[in-house]
This record gives sequence, structure tokens and C-alpha cells, in this order.
Amino acid sequence: MAIGYLFLALFVATLVVTYIAVRRALGPTLYIGGASIILSIIFVVLYSLIVRENSAAQALFAGIVGGVVFDGVAIALAVFFRTSQPPAGTELTSYPAQEQNSNERRNDHGDSSPE
Repeated sequence: MAIGYLFLALFVATLVVTYIAVRRALGPTLYIGGASIILSIIFVVLYSLIVRENSAAQALFAGIVGGVVFDGVAIALAVFFRTSQPPAGTELTSYPAQEQNSNERRNDHGDSSPE
């Protein structure tokens, strides 16, 4: 029974490694994703067979659905954050609010208010 939980831990490790590999662009996303999905399906099927004692059909269904869905989410998040980060060497700056640069009062409505 304990070996079944090892497969669950390997499934989680696969997701973490996949996220890091895709996020850091350590290889082509398609190859990383394909290998990760295959490993995830195998680990979930083995977990389902050993710990949950499901039939082969149920374990295969759970492996395919669980492996594809969880890996798809991990890959989508990694690609999103990889494409959202600024290119290397970009200097990030912040500017103070306009009110702090101005010594005058704010006038959002464009009309002069009585003093």
C-alpha cells in the first residue's frame, strides 16, 4: 500500500518538474509536455490500481483524465508566466503618482472650484 503513495508523490513531482522546465524553457514545450503527460498517466494509473483498487478500465480512465488535466493546467500556467515576464536585461522602474509630482491641487473634473 505504501508503494502506491510513492506513485502519487512521483505524480506530484512530475507536475512540479514540468512547471519548472516549461517556465524556464529548458526544452521545447511540446516535448516536455508530452513526456510529462505520459509519466503522469502512468503514475495515476498505478496509484489507482494499487491504493484505490480500481478495475483496469477505471484506473486507465482516471490516469488519462487526471494526467492530462493536471499537466495541462501546469503547462498553461508555466507558459502564461513565461510569456508575461519581461525580457532579460529590461530595467523595471516605477514612477511616483502624479499627485506627488505636482504642487497643485488635483482637478479631475476640469472645472474651477471656489476657494
